[in-house]
Amino acid sequence: MSLGAYIHIPFCNYKCHFCDFATSLALDELQDKYCSVLKNEIAKRLVNSPSKPQLGSIFYGGGTPGLLDAQNLYDIHQTLLANASLLPESEISLETTPETITVAKAKEWFSLGINRLSIGIESFNDYELKRVGRGHTSQQAVKAIKDAVKAGFTNISCDLMYGLPGQSLDIWQDSLNQFIKLAKQIPQITHISAYGLELNNNGPLARIFPQESGAYPSDETFVAQLNCLVKVLAEAGFEQYEISNFAKGDYRSKHNLNYWQDGEYHAFGVSAHRYIKPYRSSNWRILSRYLEDSLGDETCELIDSETQVKEAIMLGLRTTEGINLLQFEKAFAVNLALKHRDLIEDLIGCGVLRQEADNIRLTIAGQPIANTIIAKFF
Repeated sequence: MSLGAYIHIPFCNYKCHFCDFATSLALDELQDKYCSVLKNEIAKRLVNSPSKPQLGSIFYGGGTPGLLDAQNLYDIHQTLLANASLLPESEISLETTPETITVAKAKEWFSLGINRLSIGIESFNDYELKRVGRGHTSQQAVKAIKDAVKAGFTNISCDLMYGLPGQSLDIWQDSLNQFIKLAKQIPQITHISAYGLELNNNGPLARIFPQESGAYPSDETFVAQLNCLVKVLAEAGFEQYEISNFAKGDYRSKHNLNYWQDGEYHAFGVSAHRYIKPYRSSNWRILSRYLEDSLGDETCELIDSETQVKEAIMLGLRTTEGINLLQFEKAFAVNLALKHRDLIEDLIGCGVLRQEADNIRLTIAGQPIANTIIAKFF
């Protein structure tokens, strides 16, 4: 595992109905000030590191980092590199939306050192995109990917969502088929993150389509959508390596793997969460508070041995490799097979967990209820 760095850029052109992240629509008024504060935070936090960090991955997330002026993005990146070094073959990702991508802008990102784009497409159904408040069409999404390829990108990840209001199994399968068709035409599409909707009860989507409205897929349809996702992507050469993530060949996300393998990571920007053992902390979630106190922590938690065990179970069971019981005992001095013998046997009997030699992992039937299963171990 290598050290990661996450940089949060909160600005968006619009607020998606399902979004629960710290975002701001005041791009023009606040961009320069935010970037100045962010650079100061990066320099001051890293100067206090015991040694100059060596980064295996950097992730510009948001928000919509693709909205930043090229000069601001360049300045932030140079500030980070002045205070940290990159390991060979480091992964540097930028998250953005289709409508922000042009050939000229993507070339600027590529020349900066960004070598991976994560594009939030969410659906290839225009009516569905409109229902959830997205600002692009499926045609714009296709053009954006082609423009990124023209700019030189060879590692492109696409985000899709299922469990959306009004989304039948047929609509979801059609969106997947369009993605697969596109991926066959464009081999630079190497990765897909496909997320089941988690409804934020205080968000716009819940107000437009309340949970009790009947607009959302039934539990049976939701499970069928996940099963369809795994089957269709496997047939197209995308291997599932975590509940929501699929990759061709060696194109698994290094940054996200670091999270799931309990690695350490720095983080900068409003609401950003960092984990430098044994502490996990987060910046202020409210933008105005962050701008006033960028080095202040809204939360700071000592991750004790009991919490480490719980998190290792949670993270391990989200991956398709699961948990190696021997390695787990060596790392944490906990014999899971003995401590949770009855639970493991019950879950295997229910068909939601399987054990192969010294590994336990969720089955496809267990993935939709992963959180419930994981909680049983606690």
